[in-house]
Amino acid sequence: MDALVRDHYAETLDKEQQFLHEVLENYSFYQNSDASQRLEILGAANPVTADDGQSLLESGYTCRDILLVGDGRLRVYIAGESGREVTLYYVHRGESCPVNLGASMMNIGAFANASACGNLRGVAIPAEHFRRLSQTNPELREYLCTATVLRFGEVIALIREITTRRVDHRLAEYLLRKFSDSRESPPVAEVTQGTIAMELGTAREVVSRRLHELESVGAVGLRRGRIILKDRLALHRIIG
Repeated sequence: MDALVRDHYAETLDKEQQFLHEVLENYSFYQNSDASQRLEILGAANPVTADDGQSLLESGYTCRDILLVGDGRLRVYIAGESGREVTLYYVHRGESCPVNLGASMMNIGAFANASACGNLRGVAIPAEHFRRLSQTNPELREYLCTATVLRFGEVIALIREITTRRVDHRLAEYLLRKFSDSRESPPVAEVTQGTIAMELGTAREVVSRRLHELESVGAVGLRRGRIILKDRLALHRIIG
């Protein structure tokens, strides 16, 4: 669909449809579909909102909808019997969750959990409708394959990190990424030890011990919910 036709198409939508259309425009299967297929996808879509931390997917439960993120993020994670959680990946605008896709397309229970990270707004398409669309829309079939393979690679990389690299190395890298996003001077990472543990796939007690080791050598300063950078080179030396 060329730009002129696309603009005219968007102008004919009401406010709710406009939001749905803007979110869907970030997804290749919608972008590359013909006009009739786009209308069919848009007609099946519904707006969805969730507050920060709200559960949107639970392990073992059947997925009734495909969730496409507009604003905010989706955190996908697994949880053990002890309550310990490991973050698998985040889903941003224009991305999708293969746990959600796979369970919906196969009509089986999900094998991970997902919750809103920040206030989330997005699009929900009924799984049954999505399955039916995939039979006639080659763009959608290609999207499903690509999205699943790319995320699978991320999960494999995460498993490799957790099983083969030392926690202190991964913690130093994690903090350096956080500090690079800070606009304060000296840089500050506003993050709890529990969140770091979930991100690194380890126990909170391990993170606490490693952070105090970093503090003892002058690499960081610790405050409640805040980690202050004191010696960037010390963190790089840990990474090696």
